Amino acid sequence: MKTRVALVSLGCAKNLVDSEVMIGLLSEAGFEPVVNLNKADVLIANTCAFIDEAQEEAIDTILRLAELCKKSPSRRLIVTGCLAQRFPQDLLDEIPEIDAVVGTGDFSKIVKVVKDTLDGRRVKLVSKQPCFIYDETFPRCISTPRYTAYVKIAEGCSNHCSYCVIPEVRGKFRSRPIHSIVEEARNLAARGARELILIAQDTTRYGQDLYGAYALDKLLKEVCQIDEVEWVRVLYMYPTRVTDELIEVMASEPKVCKYVDLPLQHVDDELLKLMNRHGTHEQARQTIDKLRQAIPDITIRSTFIVGFPGETDAKFRSLLDFLKEVRLDRVGVFTYSPQAGTAAPRLSRSVKQSVKEMRKREAMEVQRLISREKNEAKIGRIMKTLIEGRSEESELVTIGRSQAEAPEIDGLIYIGNLHPEPGEFRFVKITDAGDYDLVGEIVTPHLEGNMKAMEKEH
Repeated sequence: MKTRVALVSLGCAKNLVDSEVMIGLLSEAGFEPVVNLNKADVLIANTCAFIDEAQEEAIDTILRLAELCKKSPSRRLIVTGCLAQRFPQDLLDEIPEIDAVVGTGDFSKIVKVVKDTLDGRRVKLVSKQPCFIYDETFPRCISTPRYTAYVKIAEGCSNHCSYCVIPEVRGKFRSRPIHSIVEEARNLAARGARELILIAQDTTRYGQDLYGAYALDKLLKEVCQIDEVEWVRVLYMYPTRVTDELIEVMASEPKVCKYVDLPLQHVDDELLKLMNRHGTHEQARQTIDKLRQAIPDITIRSTFIVGFPGETDAKFRSLLDFLKEVRLDRVGVFTYSPQAGTAAPRLSRSVKQSVKEMRKREAMEVQRLISREKNEAKIGRIMKTLIEGRSEESELVTIGRSQAEAPEIDGLIYIGNLHPEPGEFRFVKITDAGDYDLVGEIVTPHLEGNMKAMEKEH
């Protein structure tokens, strides 16, 4: 009987791709992937360590898996990912049930690690400077719905924001060659992917290390040539690296989703310098203006940190004023979480946790009202929608997403009149709106035919 392996993937989509590669490698080597943790002979936790909450979730998950190992002494527990990269020896010392820790630059050796643990060896495999990045030759067991797949176009980060551990746990920024990414995209499309989501810690830096210049615009053009792909979505763009060439491609290529994830983190220039963020508040505004001028229907998402050392009431008010004035479509707000090994904890003028939480609530309330107004403005519009299947709340409701909604992080469109198969694209007329979600109906076949004809013309 095959050895059964179950993997729990935590954190971001970039980590999820690593998990899919690990399961792909193990499947290719003859192991059997299973979903039920109780039926697994080997348990793998692929962890995140970006902020305190992520570390707490990772530890809770590891301890839960460790309890399963206590019930079955022959079962093996392996911890991979960012937490393993940061604290390998601490994990081995504090949680004796762990049989192996594997760093972010070493997960390609997961097959040997699993075999070593099954042979009774305890393994610590953590390179000090991660430098590995997968390519199109690696097998992947896609865990997302077949019609949507993530493609990691680069690994690591060289921005060195003062609050962030990513350069430490993922290594310096390194791009994959265009041909490698396009080949993987073709393979995914051949397996049914209709929406490809290009991800990296900083997608706008793509290509600088390989080609001496930013090349995301060139990559997008190549990926858009794949016939089966209908949507190409890009996440995590650094504000100062959104070039005119990139904007032009986003505006002119019909397959590129008119959606930008633009983490700004703050709008006060002094705080941005303390965060070691490049660019100014005014440059961020100019980038947003350029995007909106070139792509009038663009959806702009951003994230902000409140409670960073030195954030006074006045600086926080400037953030609220920015939100009210610029009226971004989607906003996430995080409270500052000091991380060992980063520069920010050494800064003076820390902010009380209670104040951080209060500011987060206030900022999110401002954005909730904006989001509601923007959603209500969509009532009556007809939107091309990717069908995701029946709602978990009710079998009578189908859910979907337009270009304006990225999976997992944004809202949904709830549909009640028809129930197409998951992965289909249909045109939906919006009939109602909530704070973050929309309600709609699939339009009649006659009207849908007209919409498809108009789409081809454009």
